[in-house]
Amino acid sequence: MSSLRLRAFAIAATLLVAPTFAPAQQPEPTQQSRDEPPVCLGFSFGQWTPALDWRAAGHSTQINSATHQRADDGRDWATTQAVQDEHTIVLLPSWWPAGVNVTLPNRAPPPGDTLVGTAFAYVADGRKKAPSAKVWAWRVPCTPRAP
Repeated sequence: MSSLRLRAFAIAATLLVAPTFAPAQQPEPTQQSRDEPPVCLGFSFGQWTPALDWRAAGHSTQINSATHQRADDGRDWATTQAVQDEHTIVLLPSWWPAGVNVTLPNRAPPPGDTLVGTAFAYVADGRKKAPSAKVWAWRVPCTPRAP
């Protein structure tokens, strides 16, 4: 995938303030977290260094974005579960289903603001340098995307 296409590519991921699939051991969410609306973000990535290359990253399975599962609202998957801090989001986009780690100043920018952070793409071969890029994130409506 060309870096120009990736640079222009923006994905939107639904991120809920309270996790949707909380493990049974997790305590019941507080009333405040249940009342907070979900935060949905759009993302745009700068140039990846090194360039995103599925095979060079050690992945052996072919990417087939046409069969990649999407969330019910048509967006690519994202999660904030199993992350250590309030600044990290793991995206699972169809163009890099192994995952992209995004670190932002916070996960809930005020409407109209754009956050600047860093991203790295997970690689299968730990001896390889993980591709990294600058990332921009902003709030988007949490409504289903048009087909």
